[in-house]
Amino acid sequence: MGYVSLVKMAEAVGIGRVGKNGLLFNSRYGPRLILGGIVTTAPLPTIAWPEKDERGCPENCFDCREQCPIHAIDKNGKVDRIACIKYSMRSPIFSNFMKTASVGSEDVQMINHLTAVDDHSMYRCVKCVSVCPDL
Repeated sequence: MGYVSLVKMAEAVGIGRVGKNGLLFNSRYGPRLILGGIVTTAPLPTIAWPEKDERGCPENCFDCREQCPIHAIDKNGKVDRIACIKYSMRSPIFSNFMKTASVGSEDVQMINHLTAVDDHSMYRCVKCVSVCPDL
């Protein structure tokens, strides 16, 4: 198992830019995107990406940082992902893991990838997304 950042990959191909809240920020949809990916060696057809608008988050907007209930976003846009996930994600796997072991960033990445698409997981906080202004 390896870690592949869909946000970084999406930024590299021009779908958007990493925003101040650590999420992919698209000029049309803001941070309101859900990413998914498949790792494959199969030959795939060439696709045409939509025209790019690389502006990212509005420069003077810090709504996500100011509204974060646990202050997990610092002034430089670095997100304390462990604090964010501990506060916002509720998953049977994550809850059990928190009781039995110390949590490092690699563990959070692994848990996030195992539970992010699991319909038994739920997120009780999406404040950084919901307060982002419509563009």
